[in-house]
Amino acid sequence: MSTASTRTILIIKTGTTEPKVVDQFGDYDEWFRAVLAYHKSEIILCQAWQNEPLPDPQQFDGIILTGSPASVRDDETWMTTLGEWTIQAASLKVPVLAVCFGHQLAGEALGGRVEINPAGPEYGTIEVALTTAGKTDPLFIGIPPIFHVQSTHRDSLTESPDAVLLASTPNTKWQAFRWGGFLRAVQFHPEIPAAALQALCQERGIEAQVQPQCHGFQILTNWLSHCLK
Repeated sequence: MSTASTRTILIIKTGTTEPKVVDQFGDYDEWFRAVLAYHKSEIILCQAWQNEPLPDPQQFDGIILTGSPASVRDDETWMTTLGEWTIQAASLKVPVLAVCFGHQLAGEALGGRVEINPAGPEYGTIEVALTTAGKTDPLFIGIPPIFHVQSTHRDSLTESPDAVLLASTPNTKWQAFRWGGFLRAVQFHPEIPAAALQALCQERGIEAQVQPQCHGFQILTNWLSHCLK
């Protein structure tokens, strides 16, 4: 655990993005590092996708699961292990923020189902609406009822997990959820810089409207300020 002046955050990395994007803008974990460094957090990295052992979650003040180009439907052993470990961490009252692939993995561990989104992929800057529960959740303090964030996903939760829905889009119902008091998950990417998302879409040949937005930074700040113990 951290001292009173710093917090120790474990980043669980679940994959790596396009090499050209990494060269220019960094990778999933580095996008989080930029925000965490601003808040003077100590960062520990675990490469779960490379089968590194998962540490004792109680060593940390908070845990972040990153996005990934992988699919939960790949059903790799490390994915099942990480999903179960994530629920265990939250059960031990360690705050967890699961993002994109991490959101889907946690959702399946809570009884949901991830498939290719029947409504199609969701790329670029999107408009997300908070539910009644979302409007009072600490993750969204100061966030308007309809807000803008960056997104890049093809899969989604097509069957509901045993969780509280916090935010939705017309494309994807389960944009954000809460389980208990310590696990929160978002389908969108609050950490990704607009320029990195634009480069990622271009690299993959995807047409998307990408605009700068401030709500992602505020959401991550809220998690650090209001969801950690």
